[in-house]
Amino acid sequence: MNELFAADPCVCKSINDLKLLMSSFGPYAGRYLANYPIDWVKRVENQYETIGQIEAEKAKVILRRAKESLKIVTRNSLFWNNEKNWIQNVSEIAKSNPNIFSSFIGDEDIPPYIKQLEDLELPPTAGESIQGVDSEYIRVCKILLLCSPEIIMVDPYINPLRRQYKSVLTELLKTAAKGQCQRIVVWTRASEIFRNADQTTMLSDVKDALRKMIIQAELKAGREVEMIFVDDAPCKNKMHARYLLSIKGGVRLDQGFQYLPGRRVDVGPVDQSTHVDLLKIYLEDEHDMRILQRFTVKA
Repeated sequence: MNELFAADPCVCKSINDLKLLMSSFGPYAGRYLANYPIDWVKRVENQYETIGQIEAEKAKVILRRAKESLKIVTRNSLFWNNEKNWIQNVSEIAKSNPNIFSSFIGDEDIPPYIKQLEDLELPPTAGESIQGVDSEYIRVCKILLLCSPEIIMVDPYINPLRRQYKSVLTELLKTAAKGQCQRIVVWTRASEIFRNADQTTMLSDVKDALRKMIIQAELKAGREVEMIFVDDAPCKNKMHARYLLSIKGGVRLDQGFQYLPGRRVDVGPVDQSTHVDLLKIYLEDEHDMRILQRFTVKA
């Protein structure tokens, strides 16, 4: 998941080619197309202007929507030499830093790691099984963490006081702090947090733990973390599956946000229909769960 692809700006010869290319990327697919070089979108637009005004306008709409829906993402500080062509530039990156791009899409399959658009065979989604460690959770969630104004974490068992959650939460906050995220909302089940404990004392301890994480993550002033504790026992809407969500898309994490070294965790992109349903629950509050407690900690 979260693989980054690079495509030659000249690879699409028609509007149908451009639609085909864009259909393979974005949060619902779990893979992304790089705005590489940094003016990739403009280069593609210019190419369609040579075909005709109608085609050019169609291309602009497709590309604008692709950027808005996070099909196309920008990674800063990538090598590009204006004196060289696209193949020469990606060949340099493939040699110097082979982990940046998962694949290259071009007009020719020379070098052999460049695939032609018509030969691009990608599965509908990029789910996988990962090691349950901090770095892998960051890898599969990174683009959403960096590019979303608000992040929602849903996990009925998440507890900032427990060691297996503390390290993962801290690393997720650190990554979000480097991007556009202004607010992180964590949904959890109240009975899992307050079990056999004084509620007032536990709330105070959780707030203190989150404050320490925010300091460690170096969240900028004004950004905030909200935690919501619900009772879903008698409800139609129950917290079961674990997700990281934003308005752009989501990631399903079968074991939630736990540090589980030595264990495999299934993760995958949330499909569009499920994403819409989840946003109604966790963003628009269309649910029957009882919110027992909630608080916000600001940076």
